[in-house]
Amino acid sequence: MNTSLSFKVGITLLSIILAFALLGPFFSDNTYYTTNLSLKNLPPSMEHWFGTDDLGRDLFVRTCYGARISLFIGVAAAIIDLFIGVFWGGFSALYGGKIDECMMRFADVCYSIPQLLVVILLMVVMGSGLGTMVIALTLTGWITMARVVRAQILQLKQQEYVLAARVLGSGNKHILVRHLLPNALPPIICTLTLTIPSAIFSEAFLSFLGLGVQAPIASWGAMASEGLTALEYFPWRALFPLGFITVTMLAFNLLADSMQGE
Repeated sequence: MNTSLSFKVGITLLSIILAFALLGPFFSDNTYYTTNLSLKNLPPSMEHWFGTDDLGRDLFVRTCYGARISLFIGVAAAIIDLFIGVFWGGFSALYGGKIDECMMRFADVCYSIPQLLVVILLMVVMGSGLGTMVIALTLTGWITMARVVRAQILQLKQQEYVLAARVLGSGNKHILVRHLLPNALPPIICTLTLTIPSAIFSEAFLSFLGLGVQAPIASWGAMASEGLTALEYFPWRALFPLGFITVTMLAFNLLADSMQGE
């Protein structure tokens, strides 16, 4: 698939998912929290497009709200990773020497900490919730961005325009912000695009294990976990959230592939 087609398909899928998350509930008369045990585990129908769960809640509406939770966590974690990673990797590469060595060794130590352990400790200290999940994903998620930025800055800081800026008296901060980071934008944006689906998948995995957002809030991962126990008899309960996770990750990966090919 060429880069232009990858971009078009990726942006189209992402637009559909965003429209589904934001506008989907307006097309249904059912609500997010309403339970009705007389309607439990109904298959997809004209009244319940995605069927119902074991409490009689409409899965279409819950999948819409689950999209909002999953996308929020993915985007929030990616933005925090961006700022921390750009700052850490940029200054590490620009100053070099012992500063670079100490900063990157600290990053290596953080990267070696198991994410599952981090989530469990944070849940004990802070309790479960969206904030805890975002913090858990960003404690080690910024390291990939930092390494990408560092590698780019190490290459760019030897360019003639950077040396010329130094001769003219520009400081490190000015050189980093005005000369180095703008020229490192393509790999930064590509890494950011890949960070979002990675965070969404991590959240889904942790929610699948029961370590993510807690009921009655539902993310795609939590819904897939709830549906797993009934997969043999009521497969729609797991297939719809899993399908949306797959399509979302495909959309972001197509966008990243199109950027890499440019």
